[in-house]
Amino acid sequence: MRERHSEYAILVHLRLALALSASSFVIISASPAGACGSCRGPGGAGSALTAPGQTWGASLAQTMRLGHGVFDTGGRYRGFGPSSYDRVMEVAGALSYRPFEVLEVEATSAFGHVAVGGPSFHSDRAALGDLGLRVRWEALVEPAIDLPHGSRRPSLGVTLSVRLPTGGVDRSGDVGAGPSAGTVGSTATSQGLGTTEVALAIDVRKTFAQRYQLGAVMEGAWRAPDDSVGLRRALGPRGLLRVMGIVFEGDVTFGAFVDLAAETDVSYGGRLSTLSAQRSCSVGLSASLKTDVGFRSGLALAYQPALEGIAMNAVAAVAFTAFFAFTK
Repeated sequence: MRERHSEYAILVHLRLALALSASSFVIISASPAGACGSCRGPGGAGSALTAPGQTWGASLAQTMRLGHGVFDTGGRYRGFGPSSYDRVMEVAGALSYRPFEVLEVEATSAFGHVAVGGPSFHSDRAALGDLGLRVRWEALVEPAIDLPHGSRRPSLGVTLSVRLPTGGVDRSGDVGAGPSAGTVGSTATSQGLGTTEVALAIDVRKTFAQRYQLGAVMEGAWRAPDDSVGLRRALGPRGLLRVMGIVFEGDVTFGAFVDLAAETDVSYGGRLSTLSAQRSCSVGLSASLKTDVGFRSGLALAYQPALEGIAMNAVAAVAFTAFFAFTK
């Protein structure tokens, strides 16, 4: 009965996400505007919500992640059986403010529902996501793409972020299988990390022919030791590389991206847990609509393929995101 309820809840949330995105496209299309260099394409680590010249912004996104298998310690993939599942529904919000044109301050949080189960166990819980605070500095600003005679230097953004825990975390394996919530290999990436994380990200983008943009985001993070699982725990450092390609087509921005993420072994009680390191790889597509009046809406689809030897200690999943934002 609980599994049927979870499936019904997922269908309801998916319909709401599609309705949110569709209605946003209808609203925005009433006020067309040309594409601009501040259109960011796929979001993620180090990205900005507002563009230089704007003052504030707010966004709301709903994401559904459905696991289809797991990678073990040797990087071998095993698909889920008929009685196994890993599902996450998440609603995330963000508020940003630019006290200066080259500086953005942002706060983020989320609320999600996680359902994990197998032949002999199940876990069904809802939780508030960790609180995120970050500051982004536009070290270099690329000229608007509608100024063909301007300097074509790339843009460079540097983001310092802090992730603060809002609750405890289950140790990996306490509910059956899978990585701890909040870690690289988990589908519940925004929830229950159980400790403070400090990260630094560098975002580089370059526009060509007033229409195409290439970019890369590199992020490294350190986690503070904690006692959230009942004994001293130290999560390993985390790293992320995102490579993206973006196309501006009138009011619409299309994007494709590849993410590689990893974190090193965790230690419990001062002893390193060997082969606990995690790696994940995903590919994705996105489409967004942005106008001069400030409205933005879009969809993103990410997929973690069953490629053995790349991912490790991670749940492989497909994720669908619908978002709506306003900036001014």
